[in-house]
Amino acid sequence: MPSDWNAAIEGKMRELLEDAGPLQPLVDYLASTRGKRLRPHLVMWTSEACSRASGAEPADDDVLNVAAAFELVHMASLVHDDIIDGATERRALPTVHLIWGIHSAVLAGDYLFTRANKIALKYSGLGIASLVNQAIELTCEGEVAQDSRLFDCTVSEREYLSHICRKTAALIGAACQAGAILGGATREVEEAMLRFGIELGCAFQIVDDVIDLTSDSATSGKPSCNDIRRGILTLPLIMAMAGPAGGMLERAFGQRSVEGDTVTEIRALCEQSDCIDRARENARVLALSAESRLNALLPSLAKSALAAIARGVVDRRS
Repeated sequence: MPSDWNAAIEGKMRELLEDAGPLQPLVDYLASTRGKRLRPHLVMWTSEACSRASGAEPADDDVLNVAAAFELVHMASLVHDDIIDGATERRALPTVHLIWGIHSAVLAGDYLFTRANKIALKYSGLGIASLVNQAIELTCEGEVAQDSRLFDCTVSEREYLSHICRKTAALIGAACQAGAILGGATREVEEAMLRFGIELGCAFQIVDDVIDLTSDSATSGKPSCNDIRRGILTLPLIMAMAGPAGGMLERAFGQRSVEGDTVTEIRALCEQSDCIDRARENARVLALSAESRLNALLPSLAKSALAAIARGVVDRRS
């Protein structure tokens, strides 16, 4: 295992994004605006944790390749999300489509998906290519399911969870499962790591939706209250429907336009209610359940790192 996984994954990302031809400036820009690298870290730590029990010794380069593949899928999805959302900022920097145009940005996202699949195919015998492709399919399904309910105030908590389980948690779950496979895990442990990732991913998205509602762009690196403007009823908004914000959301969503003072007032009403705390508590319950899945692993530094990730997801503010 490399002494510095962070440096190793950044080096691997640069290696895999070389020779991109006319797309090189775009992919270099995307690689430089890096986020938390959650998915590659999950591949690495689950691989390490599972190998403790199995005795398997996956090659560092194989682990890094698979970790990078999952990050490339995530990067691609963000490029496409920003276009769909009309976002102008990502991590406090201009979005790719704002600089190079929508056409080039779409193709850059497609290129990253292709690179990820090319890497995953090297490990098709382990089933990792299938995991990557299934995760991409589920992500697309989740996004379309969500978009089919825009400006709909009747979205239930169950429907919301179904959306985020596919659009966000599927890729995180697949990353954990892939790490378990590389680590030679038994089928039982592999399943536990998949469940860990799915519950972690759902908790992550709930907190993301809380952050969208409560933070400013300087903290989050992207415009705040974008979900309200897009007409997406996230968990804190679903929980706010029973309070004073509910009537205002219904009127605004009925007009299929939420801007300016209306956004500010809805946000203020949500902050005055308990919907934000309740949403965070739901995320906390999911994160605790995810952490309990780690009981399938032997004690190790890697297991402790995974537990720390689960706990940290709920407390983050950006």
